[in-house]
Amino acid sequence: MNSILLLLAAALCIITALIHSFVGEKRLISPLIKSNHGVMTNPLAKEVIRFAWHWTSALWFLIAAYLGLVTFDEKMASPLLLWAIGLVHIAAGLFDALITKGKHIGWPPITAIGVLISLGMLS
Repeated sequence: MNSILLLLAAALCIITALIHSFVGEKRLISPLIKSNHGVMTNPLAKEVIRFAWHWTSALWFLIAAYLGLVTFDEKMASPLLLWAIGLVHIAAGLFDALITKGKHIGWPPITAIGVLISLGMLS
């Protein structure tokens, strides 16, 4: 296991989470919440959308913490979990690139997180 690659993936998770929360809140979530069209007329829908958006960022922080933990204590590492995190990120990033035709800024870092973790597991 290559600790440097896992730490780079952890750092990229943190950066991605911060950009996702702050930029996403400003450019997507707040304008969406302020609209009163369709499902956005329901106050519960507005809260669930904001919660789900930021929950995604919280999960990236959790993944970063786990990656940091396993780099300092390999006994904490679960190879199956690390491979799953890596491969799911690769699949999600590439799917994002495909469905957005590469226009969403999130697909490169999501894919890179997965590649770094996967390469870290191969080393």
